[in-house]
Amino acid sequence: MAPTIGITTYHTNANWRGWSEEGALLPWTYVKSIRNNGGRPVLLPPGGDVSEAEATVAVLDGIVIAGGGDINPAIYGAIKHEKTDVNAPDRDSWELAVAEAAVRQGVPLLGICRGHQMLNVACGGTLHQHVPDLVGHEQHSGPSHGFGKHKVRVTAGTIVSSILPGGEFFEVPTHHHQAVEMIGTGLTAVAWADDGIVEAIESTTPGEFLVGVQWHPEQGEDPRLFRALIAAAEMHYADRTVEASLPPLLAGA
Repeated sequence: MAPTIGITTYHTNANWRGWSEEGALLPWTYVKSIRNNGGRPVLLPPGGDVSEAEATVAVLDGIVIAGGGDINPAIYGAIKHEKTDVNAPDRDSWELAVAEAAVRQGVPLLGICRGHQMLNVACGGTLHQHVPDLVGHEQHSGPSHGFGKHKVRVTAGTIVSSILPGGEFFEVPTHHHQAVEMIGTGLTAVAWADDGIVEAIESTTPGEFLVGVQWHPEQGEDPRLFRALIAAAEMHYADRTVEASLPPLLAGA
């Protein structure tokens, strides 16, 4: 059976057959990226509490925390920047709970753009709230209603470099104005743009698939990050199945 991959979603108004109503929405590129690479996608709408997040993560084989708007800086103890747009409190609290549960339970997780930032925040890290203040240009933001391009370089000898080219710059789809600042506990920075912005983080625990990328691989043509997540999810499923079959005294050993 294909591993089950949960993908977080937007909670927003949408037009349904001529009228407006609340919906749980996600760009279809995320669904295709999981399904086309051997996973079984399920959507994780915002609004659940910590106990729901724990129970949901426990039955998943892998997780994608999707891209989206800015995270409330109060979550990581910062004052709101004038360019920070905070408008999704239920998504903030839900994705934080999901990320924290995934870290605790050892469930493979791929964070994309906002999801990369949320993984960092869930581990106690902080964010730069407006990248142009640091680098003096808007290259990371891309067009207002689309994706731009810039180059990133991955450090050799890391999980991400075993998936993507290490030690050389390559082009990625981008659309963000915030970025990782202080790295969270148990994580390390493993990729950077040529202007020094952190572009990927990963777990420091050997064999653990907790990866965040600041770019949007679902908008590109390179499926390797999704294939790697699904391979890790298959291993997690196998381990979980073996543990479930053990006698109670051995299962927690």
